Amino acid sequence: MSGDSNDRVQQTLLPLVHGDAADSALVASGEDILIVDDRPGSLVTIDAALSGLGRRVVSARSGDEALARLLAEDFGLIVLDVQMPSLGGFETARLIRSRERNRYVPIIFITGGARDDAQVLEAYALGALDFLYKPVHPEVLRAKASVLIALQQRARRLAAQSHEQERQRWEADALRKQTEEVRRINAQLAAADRRKDEFLAVLGHELRNPLAPIRLALELIGTDEPLGAESETTRAVALRQVVQLTHLVDELLDVSRITAGKIELRPELLAVSTIVEQAIAVSRPLIDGRGHALRVQAGSNAAFVNGDLIRLVQVVANLLNNAARYTMPGGWIEVAFGALVDEVFVRVTDNGCGMRSEALERVFDMFVQERPAGASEGGLGLGLTLARRLVALHDGRIGAHSEGPGRGAAFEVRLPAAAPPALVPQQPGSRTALSAPTRKLRIAVIDDNKDIRRMMSAYLRFRGHEVETAPDGPSGLDLILRMRPDVAFVDVGLPGIAGHEVAQRVRAELGRDGGWLVALTGYGQDSDCKAALDAGFDLYLRKPASTQALEQALAAAPRRD
Repeated sequence: MSGDSNDRVQQTLLPLVHGDAADSALVASGEDILIVDDRPGSLVTIDAALSGLGRRVVSARSGDEALARLLAEDFGLIVLDVQMPSLGGFETARLIRSRERNRYVPIIFITGGARDDAQVLEAYALGALDFLYKPVHPEVLRAKASVLIALQQRARRLAAQSHEQERQRWEADALRKQTEEVRRINAQLAAADRRKDEFLAVLGHELRNPLAPIRLALELIGTDEPLGAESETTRAVALRQVVQLTHLVDELLDVSRITAGKIELRPELLAVSTIVEQAIAVSRPLIDGRGHALRVQAGSNAAFVNGDLIRLVQVVANLLNNAARYTMPGGWIEVAFGALVDEVFVRVTDNGCGMRSEALERVFDMFVQERPAGASEGGLGLGLTLARRLVALHDGRIGAHSEGPGRGAAFEVRLPAAAPPALVPQQPGSRTALSAPTRKLRIAVIDDNKDIRRMMSAYLRFRGHEVETAPDGPSGLDLILRMRPDVAFVDVGLPGIAGHEVAQRVRAELGRDGGWLVALTGYGQDSDCKAALDAGFDLYLRKPASTQALEQALAAAPRRD
């Protein structure tokens, strides 16, 4: 094979080595050779010359037949006669090259005509590897084909190596990315685990804090010495700490409910001023206890929202409590609110300990607490998390800003504005003292907790009702069947017979004559309430039930003739 022919072979195979023709026939095809000639004698001669190369040789007697063969199978070499009737060799080659799959298949042209340089140039322009004249010397043709086969095999090996290297690079890159992702996730998990541990430590601290004065108050009450003027103080301390414990538990439950999508808003038209006033009333003890000065700055235009009053008061109160805790004693807090174009805003600013920029990015995340020296101890670090989620439920947004440590902080809530009413609706007033009960009731209290039984029965007797108690499910069921009370408060988690089964048996034996059944439980999910009502209870109260909740349950009981 001449130097020019070798160059052309390598130029044709070069795309394979560099992967430019990864899907071409040279890579994907078999090892077969296609010879195309309209003369049977030439086919026999060429077949004999190539048969010793160890490859299958396929014959075609026209360009059309060759194209049909190429549609059915792939070839590693085509030996193509130039002068054929109907469809000549050059035209056949153009059609072969027009098909992407056959674009790089090597072609050797042969011709029986006189030497014509124009033909040779045209053949090379079509990508021919060589151009031979008849009669073809078998050994020369075999030698050229043998070199070509060796080059093809080398090209395939190089292509395979290139593909393997590319695959290895891809796998190494994918492994690197996976390793980086695992490291990132591990870092996030470690940070979350660290925040969880810190949160649990704070939770234990916050739960023990109220228990200490409650225990001391109870031990003081249990002494033989008369308390005198200390009696009211002791009672107030115990009650205040119970309220704090209830607040901590409610805060935990609220996060769980929001995460599970269990919180349902009760929207109404509200003046933003009302939300701020009630939030200040909630937070006033903490603000005053820290000795802070509180300033309120109202906008010139009235601002209204459609929202849940309780939840929005909770949002603003959480921001005020956060400001009070993280402002040094004797600092100042400012609450500004008003109307914008299509939004209302409430902004709480303080001159407290401030925050670092990295803390601003995660201050609303669960379990995150920044506790600089001098900050008030208290809270679970859930207040801002709750605020953000409750604001989101109102289609609003909340943000934080601080110039840095020691330079105070500002938290701002934005909510969609509502059109003002013709008259501002009157807001609910403060709670009044208990009035005398309108009727005396026969009441059963069934709870395995001795203290709950004693305190509930003491309160209900104080209110003038007749009360009997039972400590478990079997005795509670007997009590209701015997007493047939007007109202029965039944703990759901009773020993012996669960509260749900007690209710079911009462309804099965007495129907509505079993009285007004009220479930008492520490479980607060919607599914728990539904299960109690399905079991036959009329009402569902979550522990600890306030006196107001007990009075409302009694007032709802139907009268008996």
